[in-house]
Amino acid sequence: MRELRIAIFGLILLGIVSVRADTWPWPSVGAQARHSTGIILLGPIDYNARVGPFPDSLRKAWNDAYTLADRPWMDLTTDEVVVSAATANGAEIARRWVQSGLRVASPKPGGPFTIDLPRPEVAVRIESVQHSILGLQRIMDGVTDLARDGVPGADRIYSAGPDPEHDRVIIVTDRLNDQLLEAIAARFGIDVIAVRVDPRETPAHLL
Repeated sequence: MRELRIAIFGLILLGIVSVRADTWPWPSVGAQARHSTGIILLGPIDYNARVGPFPDSLRKAWNDAYTLADRPWMDLTTDEVVVSAATANGAEIARRWVQSGLRVASPKPGGPFTIDLPRPEVAVRIESVQHSILGLQRIMDGVTDLARDGVPGADRIYSAGPDPEHDRVIIVTDRLNDQLLEAIAARFGIDVIAVRVDPRETPAHLL
């Protein structure tokens, strides 16, 4: 009987520890919610959702914008290409391209070469953002420190990448962990990182 009570107590204790690691239901596919820490939680991506095909003019403008900026994106609700500019100089270069086209130096070795970027045939929106692509990269580098520092749940981060539409980084994990979210909020604040929870994903170290 004593052994049975010990076993039951052990199961209860295990349940308490497990609840600490997964106490909050994550959003459904395509949805989002805000965790009690303030961190935005994203549900799994709907891979069955149909996207495109994009008009050739929209795709061409996006490709040209990518030559000028690190993080252009397509706003499919308005059929606009959006160029994110973290500096006044970057915004001015984008405006010159939109108004009259540009000739820019090619990054290819063996030059000098130039690339002609004609005036776009679609609407282009220029948005000022707080973080440059290098700033977001530093945040992604900081995410790797979470696992190195032994933050619970950080070893199950699958990936981290920029989200230009929202000027933030998205990290992907296969399970929710309150301690991980608390550490993210403490180190980075609640606005620059969103967490996508997708139980279908496999952390890189488990592949």
